[in-house]
Amino acid sequence: MTLEASFIVPMIICVFALLIYFSYYLYGRCVLSQDSYILAFRASIADEEVYGSAADYVSSKASLVAGKKYFGSSFPGFETTADGKKIRVHGHSEAKHSAMGRYFLKPQSGWEYEAAGRAERFEYVKHIRRLTRLRDIGKEIMDNIGED
Repeated sequence: MTLEASFIVPMIICVFALLIYFSYYLYGRCVLSQDSYILAFRASIADEEVYGSAADYVSSKASLVAGKKYFGSSFPGFETTADGKKIRVHGHSEAKHSAMGRYFLKPQSGWEYEAAGRAERFEYVKHIRRLTRLRDIGKEIMDNIGED
């Protein structure tokens, strides 16, 4: 092996390892974004009499939704804020890979990532009934106008 190859081959291997680590990071970030939205949406339609607040629902269902999808990362933490009808779930996790240590470009501490999902509490049954009632009233008014 030549002298140039002895410098280039380790750098190429390092770049491939970084690409793998970046893919773990991106995968974890995408899954966290998806899980944050799923938790926010399900908390928005959850029965308040059974679960209490949206934060109680998220804390009870977070481990079930997150499951075992976070390989290469720490298990995520979720925080919930509810402001009136709006529910926001903020998730955070960390991808720690110690295989490369301080070699080349890899930071020693790892990569932290976060994502948020938002949903609005919307009572669909009442909304549909209201629209149906407005349609019926409009139809009655139009029929009465047509008879005059």
